[in-house]
Amino acid sequence: MTRTAPPGQRPDASMTLLNTMLQRPLDPGYAAAADRREAQGRPRSTSLRSPLLAIATVLIGLLVGIASYNLTTANKPRSQARADLITQIEDRRAEVDSLAAKATTLQGQVTTLEGDRLGTDAVTVRNHDLSVAVGTVPLQGPGFTLTLDDAPGAGADDTAEGGQAQQGQVIAKDLQYVTNALWRAGAEAVSINGNRLTSTSAIRFAGSALIVDFRPLTRPYVITALGDQKGFPAAFADGAGGTYLSTLRSSFGIRVDTEVSDKLTVPAAVGLTTRYARSGDTGAATATPGATGTPSPTPTPERSTP
Repeated sequence: MTRTAPPGQRPDASMTLLNTMLQRPLDPGYAAAADRREAQGRPRSTSLRSPLLAIATVLIGLLVGIASYNLTTANKPRSQARADLITQIEDRRAEVDSLAAKATTLQGQVTTLEGDRLGTDAVTVRNHDLSVAVGTVPLQGPGFTLTLDDAPGAGADDTAEGGQAQQGQVIAKDLQYVTNALWRAGAEAVSINGNRLTSTSAIRFAGSALIVDFRPLTRPYVITALGDQKGFPAAFADGAGGTYLSTLRSSFGIRVDTEVSDKLTVPAAVGLTTRYARSGDTGAATATPGATGTPSPTPTPERSTP
């Protein structure tokens, strides 16, 4: 039903407020002030070019600029200190690497001089065999390289609280088991990223970093193992080591690459120190470095639940 206005009444009589706002958009108080300014011979409104308005705008801009500058420069000392610390670490690491390479070179020269002085008698042969077993001389020969790397999308940033590794991240336990499996398969020398492993080497997990003998490793983790080219790679692949790597690849997405080569080089160990010694039975078979006791069954790789 349509309602019509009574005779003599405007149709928009009920919309007084809207009519007032449309017809007189300026508040009556502002209109009165404008009329007084006009009566005094001044403009009805203040111009945007007023000096006071310009000064106020400049002051507000300065305050905003100073505040933003203080906010952005609050972290500059901390960032600078962090950058300086990173630079010092990199410089010290480069110095350590240089000294380690020099020590390895000198160690090889000492071994060569010892061989020249002692000749080729039984003592020299035994000394060379012990040097190979201990890891004081570099070795070269056939073998294969094993490369382990985190699964795509996993890395240091995905480390859980407390330094616990995530599903697709290579951990110290993986390198420990793989290297021990290499020794059991017949490896004569093993290194990880150029760090020679000996009977006193330690592979640890420090926060989000893997370390070997207190030297940090960077991804990917390249394990070089020397051994009989005919039987050594097959013995490792068919043994517990191959099963372990297959589980890492299929269950956690860890990247595993293997390459057999006729000529590989394993450097000498650095920082070896003799603390004590005792005579042993020279007729017994020499124990393989890194292998202790009866080989244990293949463990199941474990990861934390994200």
